[in-house]
Amino acid sequence: MKIILGSWGLSTEPIIKTCEDLVGKDRKDINIAIINEAIKGESGDHRWFVEELQHLSGIIGGSMEFIDIQAHPLNYIEQRIAAADLVYCFGGNTDYLANIFIKTGFGRILPKILAEKVWVGSSAGSCVLCHKEPEEIQKAIYKEKRETEHFMDIIPIIFLPHLHGFYKFDKEEVGDASKLTDLPVYALSDEAAIIVNDDNPLKIIGKDYLIAENGTIKTQG
Repeated sequence: MKIILGSWGLSTEPIIKTCEDLVGKDRKDINIAIINEAIKGESGDHRWFVEELQHLSGIIGGSMEFIDIQAHPLNYIEQRIAAADLVYCFGGNTDYLANIFIKTGFGRILPKILAEKVWVGSSAGSCVLCHKEPEEIQKAIYKEKRETEHFMDIIPIIFLPHLHGFYKFDKEEVGDASKLTDLPVYALSDEAAIIVNDDNPLKIIGKDYLIAENGTIKTQG
């Protein structure tokens, strides 16, 4: 697997350079398949999506294709993703996204996709590959109604995006989250990302992040 788990995708130059290294191509030649199902479950102003899409378009020089996993059969989705170098999964409502992955069967082909393609997650697009946060934390930080008890559970962590950002949470909330699970809790700002590269240990690049276990902040940067 070659995965970038970010709060805001390819937000900084070090993250973009890491993406180039994982794909093995210059950014001007990278072709991407975009999954934006999560935005369909997110209410409110979607200007952030437009801004992130514009930012992404300014970085990537290859083709950019939207893949609607609710509108097409799995074999078509696999064909379109096979033509891309990278899958970019946008943010929005993670519970909604996870449920779509399950209902459409996309979750069944996801391990194969992750084995063959680089995946860049942005907020919900990162969270969905990890484990579900405790319900108390979901309500306290993200003010969301709980719609599922499980994400894809592929990466053995809980990912909390937008540390010190829009939701204004900090060490207290991250520490509280880690009291409610046996898994490590990673909270990242929009300027940091977790790099998953095959069997190597998880690596964080960028700044402003916290890692907590059993109620204690173990690492911060």
